[in-house]
Amino acid sequence: MTVLGILNCKMLQDEIVYLILNDPEIKDVTVVENGEHHEFIRKLDEVGKTYSLAPMIHSIPDLSDREKQNDADAGAGISLIVWNLELGLHEKPKILKDEVYRDLEIFAKKADGIYLLYGLCGNVLGHVEDDFKDICPIVILRDPEGEIVDDCIAATIGGRKPYLNLLKSFHGVGTFIFTPMYEDTIDEFFNYAKDRRGLTEEQIVEMNKFMFEASNYKRVARLETGLHYTKDTETKLKRFADTYGFEIFDLDGGHQQIFDDCYQKLKDKIIQKETTAA
Repeated sequence: MTVLGILNCKMLQDEIVYLILNDPEIKDVTVVENGEHHEFIRKLDEVGKTYSLAPMIHSIPDLSDREKQNDADAGAGISLIVWNLELGLHEKPKILKDEVYRDLEIFAKKADGIYLLYGLCGNVLGHVEDDFKDICPIVILRDPEGEIVDDCIAATIGGRKPYLNLLKSFHGVGTFIFTPMYEDTIDEFFNYAKDRRGLTEEQIVEMNKFMFEASNYKRVARLETGLHYTKDTETKLKRFADTYGFEIFDLDGGHQQIFDDCYQKLKDKIIQKETTAA
């Protein structure tokens, strides 16, 4: 059975639920139990998808230690391992890169290929596929033109060009674009900033108000992704908007095409690797 790993920003857990539900080749799912997994497994429970928990990534056997499968098991399906990383890594891009690279080195010993659900994220992951090309097939989120997406919003609306066109359509009015997971993690994200900078909540709010006003931010767009695994986010969004005096409006156009295409690209890479090794 092929072992496929997903190393992902916690913000993209809904897209993983979607992939699991829509790939009949996936025969079992293992979730790394690292403290960032609770919301993800709750969603799996809600959609009726079974899974097992690994208390830590090191508890999952390396590929070299797995029992060799006989010919009858060849191509029998996919064993999926999902490893959610903490949202707060985005606070410092270098720390994000160091953590992702360190985790990929571990993960590469346990999976036939890894789907990296990140974008450029501060321009620190642009060379990750090449850096690991001799170790393990890795696919990061890329748009139809082959460009690595800037962030999860760009991935959700189809890539760099649609993202740029969308931003231009705001005519200079600063606009936050929130997916349901963005809405759900607003407090968590700002708590990271508060804790790591040693500031009070009031100080964070004042600092944000200054930055938002200087950048002409006035609105929050609720991006419809087509995925509804994250629920009851309206209160958090309204509190955020009210705190900073933002207008809220709905925005259509989200979809999963990039997530589907890159997932298939990884599967194709794994097949190519297995064919070459045979």
